[in-house]
Amino acid sequence: MKLTGLLLALMLLFPAFLQAKSPEQVKSAFLFQIAKFVEFPKVNNKQAVTFCFYDVEHGIGELLKDNSNLKINDIPIETVLIDKKQQISELSRFCDITYIDEIMEDDIIPLWIDTISLNTLTVGESINFLEKGGVVSLVQEGNKIRLYINKQQLLRSSFKVQSRLLAVSKFHPN
Repeated sequence: MKLTGLLLALMLLFPAFLQAKSPEQVKSAFLFQIAKFVEFPKVNNKQAVTFCFYDVEHGIGELLKDNSNLKINDIPIETVLIDKKQQISELSRFCDITYIDEIMEDDIIPLWIDTISLNTLTVGESINFLEKGGVVSLVQEGNKIRLYINKQQLLRSSFKVQSRLLAVSKFHPN
């Protein structure tokens, strides 16, 4: 019931979701909507909600980059390409949300597992990502995308997630 409400809100607030044909388009819509339910700490008086990607030429990074006119609570979004070698602690200076697709997880996670930032919402695509310290994961199960949250990491973070998002999420580990 609650998931239906979130999906209805997604469709009303993000019309492109209605036309989504690929998992990347659905994940892009989810990622954008997730950002609406997160209150990030004010860092350096930033004027945009910054989404960081390891690839902005393909997939979710490309989709959000191509829709850079979108706003979250009247604040524009910005997409940033980041380097694999950057530590996640460095990213917290300019990234509100860092997205790591499943293909990159094995390359990226070992580099930042011990330096996870409390300011950056890390989003991945697998349960393994959550087990390694990620906060949110958009897991494809059959033809559906499920939102999972690592509650332990969320409790350590310096950003706040609204209860409406928590209500439609699954938690790992339970």
